[in-house]
Amino acid sequence: MSLATKRLIVPISPGDKKLVEQRAARAGKLSVAEFVRRAALSYDPEDQAIERELRQLLDGFDALHESTLAQLDRTDAALDRALAHFARP
Repeated sequence: MSLATKRLIVPISPGDKKLVEQRAARAGKLSVAEFVRRAALSYDPEDQAIERELRQLLDGFDALHESTLAQLDRTDAALDRALAHFARP
């Protein structure tokens, strides 16, 4: 690993700075600078596009889940009717 010799000055709101400091503290024995450096170097805008696609799929699953539960309710009711019909003497 090469020695860091350059600075990058980034304006940040006091609230965001506090949040970054808290996250760096939770990450373990990392300085805030190291935490920010790692976060910046691991960021990939393409990952954000993938995350959006996955979010859309997840949203679609929510709707599919609702319709599946509704169909199961209808099937259960139809089965109850069929069983009641054949249980009649």
